[in-house]
Amino acid sequence: MGSGFGIAFFIGVALALVALFSALYFRYRGKRIVTCPETHAPVSAKINAALAAGTWIVSRPRFAITACSRWPERAGCDQACAPQIEASPEETLVHNIVARWYAERDCTYCRKPIREIGGPVMPGLLVDGELHEWKDIAPEDLPRVLEHSVAVCAHCELVEDFRMRHPDLVLTRPTAPAHAQRHLTIADASRALY
Repeated sequence: MGSGFGIAFFIGVALALVALFSALYFRYRGKRIVTCPETHAPVSAKINAALAAGTWIVSRPRFAITACSRWPERAGCDQACAPQIEASPEETLVHNIVARWYAERDCTYCRKPIREIGGPVMPGLLVDGELHEWKDIAPEDLPRVLEHSVAVCAHCELVEDFRMRHPDLVLTRPTAPAHAQRHLTIADASRALY
């Protein structure tokens, strides 16, 4: 009876560790934007998510850069940007940076707030009159592009993309500007007797 309990306890602990490792792995994976200590410019970096998750379980996470937008020419660097990721792993993740940017903005077309950036249709960026998806922009260029862009919600991005690709299939009707107020004018009451 005692060995059955010991085996069940061991299996439970092992499953808990696997679940914890998986959660940490998914938390640490993904591209990040950090400032290169050498150039003081934004760079895209990826860390070894398995190493970070595994070392978190036994002590504290160790962040080792496995890819950088400045590699291969600077592949032998001292990875001095890793402490930036260690100090704020959530704030350096590209997805989170973009999500925060969209959360602070409304769609330039429909004026609705943009809350979700995931899904089958992603919100877009209007950069100098051209529509782009944020995933199509190199992560190291995102800070500069976001600074000079306006947000487009996923619905309007889909509509505008279709309109740009197939202008012959779309009828564009003149509309009042979004900021224009619409007034309803009511005529004076009739003096007729009924």
